[in-house]
Amino acid sequence: MKHIIRYSFFFLVIFFTATSCKKPTDQIKYIPKDAGFVFDLNWKSLSEKASKANINWDSILRSTEEPDSSIAKAKRRFDDFVHSGIDTEKNIFIFIKTGGSIMNGQSTTVGVVAGLKNITSFEAYIKKQEGVSEIKKESNFSYVAFSNDNLFIGWTDNVAILSGTELQKRKYPDSSGNSSNRNSPQQTLAPLFNQKEEESVASIPEFKDLMNEKADMLFWSNSASMFNSVPLLGMTKIADLFKNSYGAGTVNFENGKATANFKSYCGKDLAAILNKYKSSAADMNMVSQYPFPASGYVVFNFNPQIVAEIIRFGGLESTVNQYLQKQGLTLDDITKAFKGDFAIVFSDLGTKEKESGGRRPTAKLLFNATIGDKAAYDKIVSKLADQGLMEMQNGQYVPRAMGNEFAYNMNGKNLVVTTGNDLMQQYLSGKGNAAIPADVAGKSKGKTFALYVDINKILQSFTTDTISKSMQAAKVTFKNVISTRENFNGKYVASNFELTTLNSSENSLATLIKFFVSASKQIQQEGKKLQNKGMAGIDTSGIVEPPEDEK
Repeated sequence: MKHIIRYSFFFLVIFFTATSCKKPTDQIKYIPKDAGFVFDLNWKSLSEKASKANINWDSILRSTEEPDSSIAKAKRRFDDFVHSGIDTEKNIFIFIKTGGSIMNGQSTTVGVVAGLKNITSFEAYIKKQEGVSEIKKESNFSYVAFSNDNLFIGWTDNVAILSGTELQKRKYPDSSGNSSNRNSPQQTLAPLFNQKEEESVASIPEFKDLMNEKADMLFWSNSASMFNSVPLLGMTKIADLFKNSYGAGTVNFENGKATANFKSYCGKDLAAILNKYKSSAADMNMVSQYPFPASGYVVFNFNPQIVAEIIRFGGLESTVNQYLQKQGLTLDDITKAFKGDFAIVFSDLGTKEKESGGRRPTAKLLFNATIGDKAAYDKIVSKLADQGLMEMQNGQYVPRAMGNEFAYNMNGKNLVVTTGNDLMQQYLSGKGNAAIPADVAGKSKGKTFALYVDINKILQSFTTDTISKSMQAAKVTFKNVISTRENFNGKYVASNFELTTLNSSENSLATLIKFFVSASKQIQQEGKKLQNKGMAGIDTSGIVEPPEDEK
């Protein structure tokens, strides 16, 4: 699989230099309808935005690769591919499809679909390549196989498909007696070249709508396909619940920010559940009540009854209840305990010296969940106490051996957990000082989910001598990130994501490329230093402690 992904990646990277994207024509009919993921990149737009910052893709590849590495070899192998007859005026698609069964095991297929404009030039190019078989012909396509990989290239007069399927070792032979984990070109390519339009993504209305969006990148997911690829889930009604459930997204790179918009489409059964148990707007008061300028938060509203309804739809209610009854609980207890409002807020990230030497991370952290039914909550924690997982302290059940690092409070309305008792008392006093930027608060208001991270504030809290050079580069690159989600509108759930960079006058694509090229070089250099010095003395515990004033 690593060969398939690697070759597909460089096949795509080469096209950055030459393509000028048009809307899809014939290519999408070769993409299976049940593909779990599909990606479409607007090469013209991306290349234009990169070129304005004087970024050359080929020079970037040369600067980040080792001369004799497998990446360099793959890059050289496909360096002339773009001039071999491929139609660089058409879209390039990459798709991933998973499947499998208990009898035959799991499989993952990766494919790249491109237009072809000169079959004679293309075949001449193919014949010159090392490690490929001689050209063979099927009834409606020609193909070659890579000698050492489960990978094939097939073509007709107007399309070329690079595809490979990775199979787990079969426990049982298939209908032909084959138990190998290798595929044939007939198994990999023939289904793609022979499928009818109604068997492809071209037959899905939501996919067609996505193709009409103007964006630098488009991506697609098929929830039903992913569920069906898990044999045990595919045998339940859970898979039926996600039938006709898709995800369609766009990505755009603008000056000073990168934005992504995503629509989660639902089939009629899942839509009925989401309409019945709609979420409410997330309670931003749970965040604004935080007593210190926040470095970030996650706040959301989720109706727990949705989980119960999905379990019932899948026919799993009796199984779940049998398990819970052994614990002295019911599914109703679990779904009633919490109302559905949750928040996590954090601040004051940093590091401190350890007595044993070295440094470890510290932070102030808060978790808040509203109680739905106190009796149900009390029943759950008492049963957990019976199992030795919780214990009574100061009139309330708390996790056993929680220690002094965390404070725990359930007042009948909210369950609050914090790092340190001082943070707890200040939060409960209601004197908020979260200092959320007005634009961020505005974008979070009325949403069922909101995530915010002040990346630059977090990075600035670390001194230069405690972070790597790549993190130092991040300090002058990134500002913040915010992600929000709308309520279900009867057809889909809309989500938005925005990454803001410090340089508001430069296109974010150029900013990100420069950062990743720099970070890649630093990682390579630091990796070599670690190999030379060894890993002795490096603390990898990753345990977060509260600051000294919170202990």
